Amino acid sequence: MVNFNNFRTLDPESADLARELIEAADRQRSDFFSFVSVWMAFNGWMECVTGADSDAYMIRALTEHQRLSDAYIGLMESAADFRNSVNAFATKWPVLNVRDVRRKLGRDAFLRFSREELMNEVVREGVKHQPVEWRSGDMPTWPQLLRTMYCVRCNLFHGSKSPQNHGDHELIVSCNCILRMFIELTGCFNWHD
Repeated sequence: MVNFNNFRTLDPESADLARELIEAADRQRSDFFSFVSVWMAFNGWMECVTGADSDAYMIRALTEHQRLSDAYIGLMESAADFRNSVNAFATKWPVLNVRDVRRKLGRDAFLRFSREELMNEVVREGVKHQPVEWRSGDMPTWPQLLRTMYCVRCNLFHGSKSPQNHGDHELIVSCNCILRMFIELTGCFNWHD
């Protein structure tokens, strides 16, 4: 169950740390480190408002929360920069689970296959990816967006993604921009029940 008051009543130093991480994102030496800072702040907020012990539960709780979904829809309707960023991010979908690609297709799959060949192998081998049940041209939903950003985060933390790889860099830049805008435009860190 999501309780936004949990963050508002958190020890002030802990709540300030989340805000400072977002501010520190501007001073990072790369988009990768900037996204890591923003994600750490968001992850701390998620844990606080959900009271969950696992990322999977936190993500599920937030994707199912009506107020967050409504805020996302509101931004998609009224904030052109946000909408354009989400739509540009969606052109790079699906995002593959790198660990599952390596497990099912081999560690060299990204080098061995063209994108088209890789996607055919992904379908054939049932490789995990996000978003699920999304088609090109669909408007991304809040659950699809959050789960896909989480997949990018997992690939970054566990999948040996590289700032030198153009595709990896674009995904990180998109997630960093979208997550920061969502936090800032909704003011969700200041919400209460």
